[in-house]
Amino acid sequence: MNKQGKRNKMSTTHHLFTVEEKDLFIELLKEWPNSESGTELASHSVSPFISFYFPPTPDNHRDIALLMVDIHEAFEQLLGYPYTMTIHPEAERPHAYPEEEPDLRRQALESHPSETFVFWFTDEPNHASSPTTAGHFWRRRFQADGARVNYSSISFYYRWQWWLDNRDAWRQFVLKTIDLLKAHQVYSGFAMANPMEYGTRAEVTTWERALTPAFYGLDIEYPFGMRDELPSGIRPPTWAFLLADHWREKLDLTREQVRSALAHPRISITELHSGQWIELGEQPELYPVEHGVPELPMLLNRLLKPIRYDDLGLLGFGQWDGDPNERFTDADSRRWMARFDADSDWPTPASRLLTAKHQLPRKPLRR
Repeated sequence: MNKQGKRNKMSTTHHLFTVEEKDLFIELLKEWPNSESGTELASHSVSPFISFYFPPTPDNHRDIALLMVDIHEAFEQLLGYPYTMTIHPEAERPHAYPEEEPDLRRQALESHPSETFVFWFTDEPNHASSPTTAGHFWRRRFQADGARVNYSSISFYYRWQWWLDNRDAWRQFVLKTIDLLKAHQVYSGFAMANPMEYGTRAEVTTWERALTPAFYGLDIEYPFGMRDELPSGIRPPTWAFLLADHWREKLDLTREQVRSALAHPRISITELHSGQWIELGEQPELYPVEHGVPELPMLLNRLLKPIRYDDLGLLGFGQWDGDPNERFTDADSRRWMARFDADSDWPTPASRLLTAKHQLPRKPLRR
């Protein structure tokens, strides 16, 4: 990973980065999509990710908690045991791992359906910095009062080179996990990696607003702010996505009709018990804006638009008086959500006129 930019302090009363630092970060990401920018206090990076969203149920809360532990252990083994820090239900603060290994199975068995069950593992000791590898697990409490059921979630970050070297094992893990969780929505692509410290979301949203006009394929993935909103609809996928039967039925389409609508030599569809796993090309792409609006995300977006929810709470923080750092407004958020629409003006009308002639299938990047 690359690192650039050093300043003496990071504050929302000062610009978090200069135009030159932003431009350098953009160029680094075009060369290697898992690059970072930072100071001596914290670094923020774009990372490959996979996130699973699934509804809680009243009668299997312990089974789900135990399943989450199983999934954590399986992915930790797949990654080669990289984690060095953890926080869990009995921890008041993050602590070293595996020196202080939590008894997650006991905690899962003792968990109550009216309480959340949350744990997080990471390889990043600085809780204000983006991790290179992490797993964040959040089982939502079940509300028995008839309130809308919000999603539970599991999210992973991992190194791009690791994914390139282990994509088949990664895919086997993902497909198995989708069916185990009976997931409703699953997304994978590139996004800013959220640090363990929730307050740093302000810095991350500043980078998201600065980088998204340069890359159509940079997703925004913030489970803490999205779990409550995603039951209202999906967001536009950038690469891999689960069209669960739950949502496909709202489109009033059969699985065969979905296959027909997405018939393209570079789109693969895998049939699962939970739904259809869709991959737009062989690997995720950041899609620099100067290469034109990407064809495959537009094709999938056209199919999914009726179930898209444009008011998702996926941005975390808005602008406030005196803050010189630009973040998404509600209006810009809706424009970004609609960026794969044929009549979109994101990021600018002029940039939409560019052709996609440079978007040929690429060989995997390697270092």
